[in-house]
Amino acid sequence: MNPAPQPAQSDSAEPGSSSPVLLRLFDIDKNFGPVQSLVDVTLEVPAGQVTALAGDNGAGKSVLIKCIAGIYTPDDGQLYWEGEPVRLHSPHEAAALGIETVYQDLALCDNLDIVQNMFLGRERSRRFILDEESMEIAARETLRSLAVTSVRSIRQPVASLSGGQRQSVAIAKSVLWNSRLVIMDEPTAALGVAQTEVVLNLIRQLVERGVAVIVISHNMNDVFQVADRIAVLRLGRLVEVRPAAELDRQIVVDLMTTGVSDRVRPEPSESEHRQPQVRAAGPLPPAMVEAGEEPITEAAASKAALAMNPAIVATSLREYLRAALARIRGGESGVLPVIGGLILISVLFESLNQYFLTPGNLVNLLVQGSVFMLLAMGEVFVLLLGEIDLSIGYVGGIGGVVMAEFVQQSTGWPWWAAIAIALASCAVIGVLQGTIITRIGLPSFVVTLGGQLGWLGVMLIILGNGGVVPINDPVINNIASGNLSPLASWIVMVVIAGAFSAMTWLRDSRRRRSGLVAPPASLSAVKIAGVFAAGIGVVLLCNANRGSLIEISGVPWVLLIVLGVLAAWTVLLGRTKFGRYVYAIGGNAEAARRGGVSLSRIRTLAFMLASFTAGIGGIVYASRLRSVSTSFDGGTLVLYAIAAAVIGGTSLFGGRGKALHAVLGGLVIAAIDNGMGLQGYSAPAKYVVTALVLVAAVTIDAVAHRGRART
Repeated sequence: MNPAPQPAQSDSAEPGSSSPVLLRLFDIDKNFGPVQSLVDVTLEVPAGQVTALAGDNGAGKSVLIKCIAGIYTPDDGQLYWEGEPVRLHSPHEAAALGIETVYQDLALCDNLDIVQNMFLGRERSRRFILDEESMEIAARETLRSLAVTSVRSIRQPVASLSGGQRQSVAIAKSVLWNSRLVIMDEPTAALGVAQTEVVLNLIRQLVERGVAVIVISHNMNDVFQVADRIAVLRLGRLVEVRPAAELDRQIVVDLMTTGVSDRVRPEPSESEHRQPQVRAAGPLPPAMVEAGEEPITEAAASKAALAMNPAIVATSLREYLRAALARIRGGESGVLPVIGGLILISVLFESLNQYFLTPGNLVNLLVQGSVFMLLAMGEVFVLLLGEIDLSIGYVGGIGGVVMAEFVQQSTGWPWWAAIAIALASCAVIGVLQGTIITRIGLPSFVVTLGGQLGWLGVMLIILGNGGVVPINDPVINNIASGNLSPLASWIVMVVIAGAFSAMTWLRDSRRRRSGLVAPPASLSAVKIAGVFAAGIGVVLLCNANRGSLIEISGVPWVLLIVLGVLAAWTVLLGRTKFGRYVYAIGGNAEAARRGGVSLSRIRTLAFMLASFTAGIGGIVYASRLRSVSTSFDGGTLVLYAIAAAVIGGTSLFGGRGKALHAVLGGLVIAAIDNGMGLQGYSAPAKYVVTALVLVAAVTIDAVAHRGRART
């Protein structure tokens, strides 16, 4: 595209105006195939004034503001920011100049809370950990300045908000960054009288601070109440730009429909003079009536917030339990089904075989399930994006084969180097598959299905004619078969549970003292007690003698590996920018893109981490067998991994799930496999039962997803 010559500069947008021009658009064209959306649009946007864009549907208003916001790049023409030519290739570049946009579709992620949405793409962090406290304080102050009083908690998910509350959050998001140009696309379309007044007053307050505002609205009353200038678009062309004082509604309608108007606005009477009413934003009435909605009272908003996230909105343990029960009745059952399923499976198999609940079998079940848990934790990364990885089983096999080959005596590599090379190989596979999916745009189902076949072939090539590679390294073999001593098991449990308890209590207490959203102290105490109870139970179980000829006791090493991966991925997904972006993409990829998130980079990293975690699972699997062979059944393992993640509570629709869900689901899969093995059932019977459990879990997920959509 040839750069357009810079138009003649002017100190102000129009004669007699003292407002300097902030943004200048010169001969902007934008085509979508044969459709010309914008043709030679030249427009000046002065600082400290409201420029309203008027036009019929399809006139090009939304395309024009998306060119300004960095969503689209003009095919021809030039943008000038404070007289300097600029090229905006992304919303992030526009935001760096001080351009913020409130889109008509609001561009919010329903699965994120209010604070997370307001800071999406520009999160604050300290040492790579999100600074949630400072972000929450800033968001709270901004919402308070906008008099958004019906929101029960700024930590409630956007899915629990009414239409007007969502609009308020979107506007607050743009105000938060002290922008120099704020673009609002239909800002009052979904608002009632009270919040419309707040939004219009907010626009005038921005103008008084010298901020330029572009408003698109079909509501002519709102336009004439706040606009200083009105630009009319028709069929992609700018047909008129005039001060609002020289126009009336009929003239604007004529320009929108025909492109010309012979009317002259009559002199207004004294009572008809436009007098914008600017007042300090005060508290809104408790009921906000919105277009097409029933009145939303503060009590109703509180009930909705509690139902969506009782842990951070409830003020007492009793209120939390009551809200959690209501959430379960509404279809948001969380991990309750998988816990109930584990109890039911345990009771069933114990009634069939009294050996099932013995310490030896339960510890063996945990060791067997560790592979399912690890592979499922890897699968969670891609499921959160709304994608799928069908290659994860054989990618794990590649990790096991590479590790086994490098620890052979003929190679002579130390165990730690062999493991590092194996995990690096798996990570490279993830980057390769993720790049193909994100850069070329192929479906993840197709790419990873091809990967499943391809990496099986690579594994067979590495194994060669022998078909079996034994592992003789004692350290690697102890990964799945080694145990801590009983005393060391107690020490490790106390350290882990104590560290978790201290961090939980100190964080919640600090937030309560600062007046931030935090669970009640009683709920924090219950969580801490639950962690210690679980830790004591596991150590007592593992410290029981499981041997017949020799004593075998202590916590298996592999459980510490699973726990370490669980802790690392929980922090990564829950407390870092990367994790925030993964959830945002799964909830609303377009909103994440408009927030400046690099979709391709985050998706590629997610596939890399999935394959890296699969490599850990493959190494554990090889350690348990003390060898790798051509009989490695990666196809079954990937199905178990997906089943474990979904059964545990991760949504196939993206945006909802945790690493903990993979661990719980892996326990269910392992319990079914172990219990049916004790009963002597064949492999086909195991597959049938696991398939039924998976279908039930997916059905629950689909029903809950439809329920959330209806809400």
